[in-house]
Amino acid sequence: MLAATTLTVFVVLDDAPESSAPAAVAASRPSPTTAPPPGPRNPVELKPICLIGSWRTVDERFMIKFYTDQGLIPFVASGRTFTFRPDGTGVMSEDGVVYTGSFRGNQLRIVGHGNLEFTWTADDKTLTYVSYTRSDLSFAYFDQRGHLSTQPVNADPQHNEVDNYTCEGNRMTESNPATQYQSAWVRTADFGMY
Repeated sequence: MLAATTLTVFVVLDDAPESSAPAAVAASRPSPTTAPPPGPRNPVELKPICLIGSWRTVDERFMIKFYTDQGLIPFVASGRTFTFRPDGTGVMSEDGVVYTGSFRGNQLRIVGHGNLEFTWTADDKTLTYVSYTRSDLSFAYFDQRGHLSTQPVNADPQHNEVDNYTCEGNRMTESNPATQYQSAWVRTADFGMY
C-alpha cells in the first residue's frame, strides 16, 4: 500500500512521466469479588457504540505516492462512505470519489470505484481495520497526459491498520500521524447508530 490510510490503498504507478522525475505494573491482587462466569455477550458491547452506523467523509487529507520516482504528494478528497456494523464487519464505498493533488503545476487525479468489505475493532481512542475480506474496489490514475493506469485493491486477510479517532454524536475525526492522514466525517441515515 502507498500511504494506505483509512482503507485507501494506492498502488505505485509504473508509468512515471518521461519528461520529468515525478512519486511497570504494581503487584496486583485478584479482586475479592467473584467475576461473573464467561458467556455470550452482546456484540454491541464489544464495539464503541458511537462508531456503529454509516458515515460520509467531508474532508480527507492524504500523502500518496503517485509516481514511482517521486516522494509522497498531498491529496484531498471527500465523499467516501463507511458502514460500521456491531458485529465487527463494515464496508467502504467509493462511487466516483475523486482525490486531487498537483505536481509541478499539473493536476493529478485518482478516481475510486467500488466497495471494500472489512473487519474492524476499536477501543475509546483507536480504530483498527483488521482485514479486507472482499473487494471490487479499483483506482484510476490521471495526470496532464490523461489516464495512466487502473489498479485494483485486493482482499487482504492480513491487513492491519490502526488509526486514532474521536467520535461524538454525528461527527467523527480519524487520523494517523505515521501516514499524515487526517479526515472529518459526518453521520448519514443509511445505517442507524445503535
